[in-house]
Amino acid sequence: MSMRYIATRIRGAREEKGISQRKLGMILGLSDKAISAYEAGRTYPPLDTLFKLSKELGKPVSYFIEEDSHKAYITESMSKISERLATITQEIEKLKKTLSE
Repeated sequence: MSMRYIATRIRGAREEKGISQRKLGMILGLSDKAISAYEAGRTYPPLDTLFKLSKELGKPVSYFIEEDSHKAYITESMSKISERLATITQEIEKLKKTLSE
């Protein structure tokens, strides 16, 4: 997890929400300078602040810290789909066998 990645994600989520650094800071009880420092990658937000950011910006904490969260989600989803497809294929083969008897 790079500081630059977290910074980019915080800024993107804030902009997506349509609020200023100042407003976000006020909501979280922080200065706009603190928000600016997080977004510029000058410092990491403390864990409690990360949870507050997550809640206010409507993103899971993993959105801010897991660089490969989308890739992991897709991989996990594909694995589940493959397992389900294998099960369905087996069920179809059983039905074919039953119908041919």
